[in-house]
Amino acid sequence: MSTSDQIVAQLEKGGCVIAHVEATNIGSLGELLVMVKALAGKFLGLGRLTVRNKTQGWSQVIPLASRRCAAPAYSHRIGRAVSPGHQYVIPFAG
Repeated sequence: MSTSDQIVAQLEKGGCVIAHVEATNIGSLGELLVMVKALAGKFLGLGRLTVRNKTQGWSQVIPLASRRCAAPAYSHRIGRAVSPGHQYVIPFAG
């Protein structure tokens, strides 16, 4: 992989596209993984990363696992104490 190559990468999980990158100036697979993981955000579990080098004419499928846990989007404190035997719903952005 050269920095002048045109790279297209797509991360999928369960048939859904989580991240898509089309760029040049990527010198290594490590740099590409950093970009993809940053775009994926809350990606957790097993996914499939498809990398295509349009300039050199090759593609590769890479299984990708992540244990990244994003901070909850909702951080407002609950105003009352949790009582035994009660269920509370804590909203998270999804």
